[in-house]
Amino acid sequence: MALKTLYSSVTNTTNVMSIRFSEAYNDSAPLVIIEALNTSLSLGDSIDVSIGYVGDYTHIFTGYVKEINTTTPETKIRISAYGAMIRAVDFFIASSDPNNPFSRENISAESLVRDLVALAGLTNFGYDATSFTFATTAPMEVNLVAAYDFCNSIANTLAWHLYADKAGKVWFVDRKPYIVPGDTPTATITVNEITQASNSISERDLRNRIVVYGGNDIYADASASSPYLPAGFYKTVVASAYWIDSQSMAQKAADYNLAALNRLTEEATITILGDASLSTRDIITVIETHTGISSDWIIYGTEHVFGKSGFLTTLTLRK
Repeated sequence: MALKTLYSSVTNTTNVMSIRFSEAYNDSAPLVIIEALNTSLSLGDSIDVSIGYVGDYTHIFTGYVKEINTTTPETKIRISAYGAMIRAVDFFIASSDPNNPFSRENISAESLVRDLVALAGLTNFGYDATSFTFATTAPMEVNLVAAYDFCNSIANTLAWHLYADKAGKVWFVDRKPYIVPGDTPTATITVNEITQASNSISERDLRNRIVVYGGNDIYADASASSPYLPAGFYKTVVASAYWIDSQSMAQKAADYNLAALNRLTEEATITILGDASLSTRDIITVIETHTGISSDWIIYGTEHVFGKSGFLTTLTLRK
């Protein structure tokens, strides 16, 4: 097998020594840490990162520089950057006039999320329709909360998913953190590519009773037995959202979350020779019989470690 030559590209940065990229499904934004000898980047600058091999590399990150650290006597610069969604994390909605806060009326969930992340300058937006419409009886106000926190609370209540992709586009979609009917793998990893593997199964995240509290004394409850818990035993989670203003909306939110949460978490971790083409939320097939993980999985978390000693990718998988 011919040896591959490592390749990296970082905006306005040369003599790159190492790159560590990490992202998980439930992260607000991916993180990349770069060590290099030279850079002209400043705090707040946009940054793009590509890694891989000469003739076979992938753009893995678009985001913003949050910290720059310089050390000596061997002058080395450490750059920390977060993905585009960090703008919504950092943007705190606070009206200059408390009597005139941000408000919307008779608006779909996806349109509300679009308008809120746009406040933070994130205007490249894609979505799946939710069938939820807010503020049908009176305007809803949003104030004194981070844009991401409010939008993510909507996503969690509706069992939807909010994230920004590696190109910086924001998505508000029906993407569950496990394999669902219709998922199609885009890559296959075989036992020959895996240097380390493990798998586990847990009822840690299982919830079989969902209680939803809305505004105006609206509430709903959804529950089901679980073969993984003692008979008659319920693990409960409560969602409270003042913007849920109808009984049907509260019940749908409870039902959606029960379907999403009343299940075991099956998780595997594999380490392979670096492959920058693999991303969090991709669907892949793994063929590895020793630990029993041969199956289709969603990539729940991705870590790329790139440097002088080589390039490895560690994937956290769920199904």
